[in-house]
Amino acid sequence: MPRGKTLFGVYLLLYTISTLILLIASTAKTPLPKWGGYIDVSIAVLIVVLGFTIFGMNKLSLQYDTNHRVALYLIPTLLLGMWLFRNSFDFNILLPGLAWRTFFFLHILPYGLNVWKQTE
Repeated sequence: MPRGKTLFGVYLLLYTISTLILLIASTAKTPLPKWGGYIDVSIAVLIVVLGFTIFGMNKLSLQYDTNHRVALYLIPTLLLGMWLFRNSFDFNILLPGLAWRTFFFLHILPYGLNVWKQTE
């Protein structure tokens, strides 16, 4: 597998793991152990490093149509999920974590898709 696809795949995997940790932390009845926070911060640093690496690898002009379609479905789905499970979440944990993750994901997505296409 070419380097760009591998980087983007690892980026998506780490993003998913980080989001799962956030969901677990925001629904837990007792606070998570400190090491859970250290793992999440470490994964967040890796996500940012991989995101900027993917950003720097781009040589083609960006196509925002896929990014726009993802945003059209992702944002309302997140809001609907938060509304449906509003009694289960600690929004003081969920909202800040979800805000930066969603912003960074939507920012890097067109660059990641370009890197993916470059290596086909």
